[in-house]
Amino acid sequence: MATLNPHPIRINIIGSPMVGQQVEVKVLIGHPMETGYRLGDGGNERIPKNIIDKVTIRLNQEIVLQAELGTGIAANPLFSIFVTVPSGAAMISVDWEDDQGVKGRAEKLLVST
Repeated sequence: MATLNPHPIRINIIGSPMVGQQVEVKVLIGHPMETGYRLGDGGNERIPKNIIDKVTIRLNQEIVLQAELGTGIAANPLFSIFVTVPSGAAMISVDWEDDQGVKGRAEKLLVST
């Protein structure tokens, strides 16, 4: 099994988090998303397939997005979702796993104003 977070994950909150209101959560995962069809520099050998299979985004451990991805997704996938801000502090967490068993995880605190 590979190490945790070999690729960067950015979580951004767009808007002012006020209780009961919606804010946009943008998640950017740095990942090559190789389809297995591209040729390497020499032009003779294919770059091995390496794509993210699963992405899960949670708000306080409740799943708000769960996706199974395929080869049609571009490198460095970006996800954008809207969540309703709960009272008090809340944790946004992102977990992903690629087809080679590499996993990544990131968290960000969502604090209401």
